[in-house]
Amino acid sequence: MRNRRAALLALGALLAASVAPASAGPTAIIDLGGPHEYVRADAVSPLAAVDLYVRAGLDRQTDAQNGLAALVAESILQTPVATGAGPALALSDAIDACGASVSYEVAAQNIRFSLQGTPEAIAAAAPLVARALATPSFTPATLTAARATLGDRIADGEADARAVGLQMLRGSYYRAGAAFPQFGNAGSLSALGSADAKSFYTAWYLRGDAFLTAVGRTGPATEAASRALIGALPAGSASPPPPLATRPFGAEPKRLVTYRKIGAPYVVVGFAAPPIGDPDFAAAWVMRSLLAGVFERGGATTPPPFGNSVGSLYGYDTAPAQFALWINGSRIDPSVGLGAIIALVKGTATKPLSDAVVNRYKETARGEWSLETLSLDDRAAALGSAVARGLDADASDAVPAAISGVTAADLQRVAKKYFQKFDVALVMPRGSDGG
Repeated sequence: MRNRRAALLALGALLAASVAPASAGPTAIIDLGGPHEYVRADAVSPLAAVDLYVRAGLDRQTDAQNGLAALVAESILQTPVATGAGPALALSDAIDACGASVSYEVAAQNIRFSLQGTPEAIAAAAPLVARALATPSFTPATLTAARATLGDRIADGEADARAVGLQMLRGSYYRAGAAFPQFGNAGSLSALGSADAKSFYTAWYLRGDAFLTAVGRTGPATEAASRALIGALPAGSASPPPPLATRPFGAEPKRLVTYRKIGAPYVVVGFAAPPIGDPDFAAAWVMRSLLAGVFERGGATTPPPFGNSVGSLYGYDTAPAQFALWINGSRIDPSVGLGAIIALVKGTATKPLSDAVVNRYKETARGEWSLETLSLDDRAAALGSAVARGLDADASDAVPAAISGVTAADLQRVAKKYFQKFDVALVMPRGSDGG
């Protein structure tokens, strides 16, 4: 592959063609007795995914509950369930034995439980998941197992300089529980016990605030599974929390510095950004491609993620959203890279880009967007993030056309509105003087 852009364009076109059956029809909405399920059928896929969204994310945590949202979710996966043959197994192991998989994702406002497999495997696994959701175990033994699993995930994040920098910027940008790490930290988890977990579950795991998405080979099996999962949650609704709050950027960038056992420094730059559904989203998505494109290098092969010069994460499913761009200091001098970013965002805000440049990065942006809904998990998450924000479930389908309509004036407006103020996280090798 000649370069990153050529690879994205070619792969984006291929993937867009390969997933076309999944996006052929609009999402169907099924009433599950109050809560709704949003279904995107794909008869070509051999698998299905059923996702349950529970309004029990990071923002439900108090200042003393760092990590509690993840601890409760992980405890549900560690809850022992009887399978009818042999001793009870932890839910995650029991689901594996059914030929399916179960996982969860901790987000700012929701916990997303995902059950995936063939329709037959989902039918066998759903009653077990429902049993654990209805009567989760918060015994000391279960919490110990949950802490151990979360500890591994925390360690993985701490070993990734990009993840470290991103969390520093999230903690600087968002306020209250939404600013906490997804999985807490070892100290905060050790301070949380059975009473904390039970209280959190009782307060927030409520049927009236939940919904489901289903994608892939959907049908009677996935609908029955969805009814079992939603029926397992206690009835009721909680008072909605206030909107997510953020800290304003200063006149000068905030400089956040930490040290890790890494081979080279990483620079991560964080901006405010419009979420999906916002009129500025398509232009901001093109701006994302433009910012990464300033560091393009020609090459015969595509390097692994840790070898990339630059990368980004756009948390567009959260409002207010955040966009972060990271620079690998082993491939680009950090000061040079940061200077190039500043020059580009200021230049774009003051002078419209040429049509040739705009069209080039619109093509790249469309290819990158096609990769956002490739897997079953991606498609289910796209539905869920739109519904959670009160948008049409098929909001992601409108993005390619919106990208096509982006103009140089749109990019200039977005650059002025969102990309002139930012914070910078520096993740330095241990032993460095930080200079």
